Amino acid sequence: MLSHLRHLKLPLAALATVIAQQSAYAQVTTPAEAATTTSAAALGLVDLTNDLSRKDLFNEILKIDAAAGSTDPSQYFNLYNAFRFPDDVKVDAVLKTPRTNSLFGVDISHHTHPAFPIEQLRKREVHFIYMKATQGAKFLDPKFSTFWSRTGKLPKGSEVHRGAYHFLSSGDGTIPPAEWGKAQGRTFVKVIKANGGLLETDMPPVVDLEWDKASSASKDRWTERKPDEIIEILVAFLSVVETELGRRPMIYTARSWWNERIGSEKKMESLSRYPLWIADYSKTSQANETPRTINGTKWALWQYTDSAKMAIGFNEAFDANIFKGEPASFYTILSVKAFQ
Repeated sequence: MLSHLRHLKLPLAALATVIAQQSAYAQVTTPAEAATTTSAAALGLVDLTNDLSRKDLFNEILKIDAAAGSTDPSQYFNLYNAFRFPDDVKVDAVLKTPRTNSLFGVDISHHTHPAFPIEQLRKREVHFIYMKATQGAKFLDPKFSTFWSRTGKLPKGSEVHRGAYHFLSSGDGTIPPAEWGKAQGRTFVKVIKANGGLLETDMPPVVDLEWDKASSASKDRWTERKPDEIIEILVAFLSVVETELGRRPMIYTARSWWNERIGSEKKMESLSRYPLWIADYSKTSQANETPRTINGTKWALWQYTDSAKMAIGFNEAFDANIFKGEPASFYTILSVKAFQ
């Protein structure tokens, strides 16, 4: 730090002042304090505190299924709400046979308890973890940086692939759709870059497109947008993220929401270059291990429950997801590098 000062011809007092300023600067940028650069205040954002949890949003799908008469009397099914890690990952609960060609993951947000056992996930047969990063154009998930950092520091042999997602907001309609999508994309990119960017071993970035509600009782704010406007916002977001982060994003959505807001499943064809993460919690889909997709689109990930549990160590429920296929296909389809 002081080598460049040796060539300065300064009085001793002045030199001492410069040294003090250099020391102060060094103190400001120590690793412990550098974490503050990822805070909402440092990024010009606002901490997200009053959004609905995934469990709240899951209820929207369940209500739509019930209204449509989509019920199933089955008491037992392969992928079920009480899915437990690692036991049910290893053995199919119905067939009583070892599972093959199935990789499991979880997703969390600030609604998740900070004691969520990230460091133990690999031992419990979890292969990947997604965490909420941002929402709209100004909101930051206050636990994102900590969850992201903890996952990135896992020692060799305990690694899980980490991923970040953005909750797409409908906005108030005063900003043109494309500009609103770009604004949200820039917010997401800013947060990811502030946290070190994406590694080759990280999962693709995700946009979460579903019910945008102020409360469980309020209406979906997407009703104020026409279907083509929603697609325009989505595409603008995807374009910014792919350009800035150099990774093709994935779309998370539910067929229930899509048919309610977009209407035509054919409109999914325009998004076919993006992997699809489908949300479906019906008993029929769980029993068949085949989710209801959109327009027959092949899905990459399936979120099948919000009530998964750890066999030991963590009692709260959380979201679980599955990739079905050869492990090699997981890395090819999602453009993820395996840990060495």
